[in-house]
Amino acid sequence: MSTYHSDEEAVTTAQSRENAPTSSQVSREMSDIFAQYAPPFDLTSDMLFVLALCPTRLLSQAFPGVPFLSLVGKTPLLLWFSRITEMCYHDTLGAQRCFGGSSAVLYHELNVVAFLRQRMLFVPGIYATSLLSIRVGHRYGMPKQPTTMQVQVGDKWVRSQVRDGTRQSFVRARLLGSGKGVAKLFSRFLPSLTWPVRFPSGSGIRALIEEAPRVQLAYVQAGRLALEAEWLPEAVRLLPLGCYLPGLRMQLPPP
Repeated sequence: MSTYHSDEEAVTTAQSRENAPTSSQVSREMSDIFAQYAPPFDLTSDMLFVLALCPTRLLSQAFPGVPFLSLVGKTPLLLWFSRITEMCYHDTLGAQRCFGGSSAVLYHELNVVAFLRQRMLFVPGIYATSLLSIRVGHRYGMPKQPTTMQVQVGDKWVRSQVRDGTRQSFVRARLLGSGKGVAKLFSRFLPSLTWPVRFPSGSGIRALIEEAPRVQLAYVQAGRLALEAEWLPEAVRLLPLGCYLPGLRMQLPPP
């Protein structure tokens, strides 16, 4: 059984920005970026949150000792299909540097999170299209792995496809309302820390949610989660209600 620990360290808001480098500059810096730059990391993303149910027995077999929440033999999963538009980090002198911007799409990512019996979450898998993001995730002990994925967004819809080996997950959702009213209510509680999140490596994190300009309800017209994972031998359907948060800003504290 893994031993989990909390990271309650306070985080601070970024101060300055700089123009994003070209893709070739990113490639050259990837090998030494962790020696030159440091967390906290600030991420801006467009995220579609949806739910699914997974057999608790299979999760418990794959991750012994983890106290998964079980509702009639099923564990609720929270998924978010996201496109990351900006990623900021700090150099050794404390100055902030950023990739991307409001009109950019740096990479795509699928997070799969299981609810535990306490006010806590467990992450069996994260799938990303960015090698840099994967390397950052591994520094935190996250189970991040490469994938082929795309998130597309229209005025009233969100679509995404994610390939994991021979299996493919997808979602098609229709957006409801403007999301401004709910965002105004939600923003009263920001900035706010997430529930503690645990990884199979034994490490954990609590992200700081800084800003959510819009919070739109989403009707999931169709979707499934299908992964090459021992805890999910068969695809599961996505539940019909979701939530879309464009421009969500969060901060990851140091690992």
